[in-house]
Amino acid sequence: MSYNVLKPELVWIDGRCYRNTDTFVDTSTFQEHDLYENDTIYKDSEENDEDDNMEVVELDDSRYSTSFHVSKHYLGSIIGRKGYTKSRIEHETKTEIKIPRQGKDGDITILGPSATSVKTARRRINMIVLSSRMKQKPTHFISIPMNKPDIVNRFIQFKELVLRECPSRGVEESIFIQPNKVHLTMGVMCLMDSEERTFASKLLTDAKEKVIMPLLQGHLPLKIRVKGLSYMNDDPKEINVLYANVEEFESTSGVLQQLANEVVAYFSREGLMKKEDWDPVNVKLHVTLLNSKYRNGSSQDLGSSRKRESFDGSEILRKFGDYEFGVMELSEIHLSQRHALGPDGYYQPTFVISVP
Repeated sequence: MSYNVLKPELVWIDGRCYRNTDTFVDTSTFQEHDLYENDTIYKDSEENDEDDNMEVVELDDSRYSTSFHVSKHYLGSIIGRKGYTKSRIEHETKTEIKIPRQGKDGDITILGPSATSVKTARRRINMIVLSSRMKQKPTHFISIPMNKPDIVNRFIQFKELVLRECPSRGVEESIFIQPNKVHLTMGVMCLMDSEERTFASKLLTDAKEKVIMPLLQGHLPLKIRVKGLSYMNDDPKEINVLYANVEEFESTSGVLQQLANEVVAYFSREGLMKKEDWDPVNVKLHVTLLNSKYRNGSSQDLGSSRKRESFDGSEILRKFGDYEFGVMELSEIHLSQRHALGPDGYYQPTFVISVP
């Protein structure tokens, strides 16, 4: 991997930023058990921890404690081979880490001689959890439902026109998204248990107050226009994902992009979401219309590992490149569950915030 000495990779955990000072290790490829066995060094980007939101309790003059939830799916990564990872963190931070026994529920508790040592141990555990989380398949995503009647009807018309007028290789009905599931994705995440889902729901509530509503002030109602087509790769004859573009309608340009960027950054700082490698600054705003992984109903609702067959979308782009799907007002943002549908045919919501 490339490395810039003056601009080392930054990793956000628990609202704090860390510099990866190992020039030979890519944090996205850590094995679950060897984050510390690889001697990777992380340093705080801040010298003090006054801005931490970790709760540390002073038990007596020489003993401090913090307790926090970690999904049982990540406990093995924290313990490591024969307990090596856990023991090393304890040794380096002069703390004692208590982890629930297998099959038992409970929080991780860290005991140490100072608040700083306890926080340091907790941050190291958080980094292990983040590394493991980013290797899991997403279970949830932040979405804006775009399944308003006008847009759905225009999408159905688009689908009928494409199937009738563009009989190209690989283009078939099964690769179109189901009309009631049309959406804009802000970012994806893996939530392993009910406590993580509750935490993500709280984050979305907090984001509404601290990020979303302040950003949208003066731009409400925010109207979103769905118009034009684009695709994920650079060859229109070998497309896997064809999507519709979105933009503000009768509003300041760039508001929707900034909204998506800020929401993803908010979740990223808490270790639940990762910014995309190809553009860590801007979220790719898109409304998926055709996806080759949907072929023959393989994975709109269930995961599939079979090899994807691309399609030739060049004729679709030529004939319908400026297709108008309609305009809608932003009214809700969802924490949506993948591979599960609600009674309206849209993705099952874990949590919903209204806008405004």
